[in-house]
Amino acid sequence: MKKLVLPILLALLSLPAIAQDLLDELAIATCSCAEEKKLLDMKTEEMQMQLGFCIMEAVGANEAAYQKAYGDFNPTDQKAMQKLGEDVAMRMVTRCPDVLMKLSQQAAPGQQATAPQPSPAGGQVSGQLQGISGNELAIISIKEANGRTQKLLWLGYFPGCDELMGNPKALAGKQVTASYEIREIYDPAAGEHRDRKVITGISY
Repeated sequence: MKKLVLPILLALLSLPAIAQDLLDELAIATCSCAEEKKLLDMKTEEMQMQLGFCIMEAVGANEAAYQKAYGDFNPTDQKAMQKLGEDVAMRMVTRCPDVLMKLSQQAAPGQQATAPQPSPAGGQVSGQLQGISGNELAIISIKEANGRTQKLLWLGYFPGCDELMGNPKALAGKQVTASYEIREIYDPAAGEHRDRKVITGISY
């Protein structure tokens, strides 16, 4: 951790004051979320995903402020979220170092652990869970704050699906954050493969 101090200080000094204030708030919210979800008790992969959910939930709660500080801020932009995740990780060092310490200890030698990010062929969506539809294939509908409804295919097991399987109607209307990946799915009606969003995890 000592080796990270100098680059962290240099990075912090390069950030605008308004962005620094937002990052402080985001780091505090993320660390609180990590404590509530008991991330230290999780395995590395699940811990990384849940930490990403924590960041997205905090950003979604004050997205307008991030737009103002970062310009054309897009939560679905993988590069933008990677940069934000790195900035947040720097602030988390002084607030919940045990979380980052665990990630760094389990990272491969020579690699620095940072906040998890969606894969290049995927992303995350936050909003109100509308419900589950479909017969042979389940489709999870999530309505974003801007009014747009995202439909995610449910093709297999993913973290958080147990709650949906147990009592999906009881979860309708709750605020959720879901991760997804883009897959080519054959559409028999169109007679061709099409890119579809397949859910890979959900946090309530």
